[in-house]
Amino acid sequence: MSSLSVFRDVPQAQKLEGSLLKIYRQDEYSAKLFLAYRVCMSDDGQPWVSLVVHKTRQQIAQDPSLNYEYLPLLGMKSFIQASLELLFGKHSPAIAEKRVGGVQTVGESGAFQLGAQFLKMWRKNLKVVCIISCQKEHYGLIFQDMGFTVYEYSIWNPKDLCSDPCLFFEVIEHIPDGSILVIGNIIDCRFTQEQSVKLMSTIKNKEIFPFFDIPCQGLSTGDLEEDTRLLQHFVSLGFEFFCSQSLSKNFGIYDEGVGILAVAALSNQHLLCVLSQMMNYVQALWQNPPSTGARVITTILCNRALFGEWKHNLKSVVENIMLIKEKVKEKLRLLGTPGSWNHITQQSGAHGYLGLNYQQVEFLVKKKHIYIPKNSRINFSCINAKNIDYITQSIHEAVMSTEG
Repeated sequence: MSSLSVFRDVPQAQKLEGSLLKIYRQDEYSAKLFLAYRVCMSDDGQPWVSLVVHKTRQQIAQDPSLNYEYLPLLGMKSFIQASLELLFGKHSPAIAEKRVGGVQTVGESGAFQLGAQFLKMWRKNLKVVCIISCQKEHYGLIFQDMGFTVYEYSIWNPKDLCSDPCLFFEVIEHIPDGSILVIGNIIDCRFTQEQSVKLMSTIKNKEIFPFFDIPCQGLSTGDLEEDTRLLQHFVSLGFEFFCSQSLSKNFGIYDEGVGILAVAALSNQHLLCVLSQMMNYVQALWQNPPSTGARVITTILCNRALFGEWKHNLKSVVENIMLIKEKVKEKLRLLGTPGSWNHITQQSGAHGYLGLNYQQVEFLVKKKHIYIPKNSRINFSCINAKNIDYITQSIHEAVMSTEG
């Protein structure tokens, strides 16, 4: 037997993420803090789970009528229907006309994997993918691996400390005709009526194919409809597009990776053709999506009382995050920290930019054992009554240390 390994030329990959967490874990300082968790955290420093999820899990576990047969290739029908109604509204004309449909996906990036595979095969003229978001998104790698040319753009303006619609329009004015435009979670980028008209017109004239990402509906503003308003506007005007909808974060079932790839087509006939082709890709990719998370979510979305309870849970989480942001801003004001900190409360959702520069971030990591990314985008739900004073005092010192 040959002693040479067939894997001998395979180098160890550079870690794409997690290096900050690795350094944090190696730090032996007792009061160290990590403010970049991807999941929403509760007051006690644990991943947040909607209270109604616990109740529903127990209810499902005790249901003697459940069988564990394979799901259809496209996924659980009731789950897909409930997810589409959450995205487009229960009384959406597009749902009634059966020109929107979906495929149950696996993991957070399954919808992008499936969508990219379809576009590569059936829209060979689409070779360029432009991703517009508030941060670097992981799904750029999926398109890249499939041979697309990928460009990524951030709409966060570090000078004015805000999500800037002007940056958004600057990008779409210059991207090549016939591109795929991936629109990330850009809830803070609020368009005026005039800008919305301009956006639709540009996408139509340049024959751009939109691919939306809705990663945590309801966790940005506490309003389920507000978080999908742009999407609903697109579908009402008859645009065709894909949308990745992840339902893991807003229910607090992060380990389930539950979601759908939603497809909006011009007609039911077109939709059925697209979904039939996707069944082939599903067969090759995962064949059978897991059902536990989908069952939990479907049970909640299809029961009026449980749905109301879940919406109340979401609103409470968002209100708590807003309160944390207000407290951080106020404490920095009372400390006399130079600069305006209004941008903290102007951003929606758990994740947002502190607006610190590289030297200030380095100060927090090395001197204060507070671990935040280089771009200073933190998870505000990691801040609670126990650590807020230390964090704000440290931010104050970081800013003061680099003043002048």
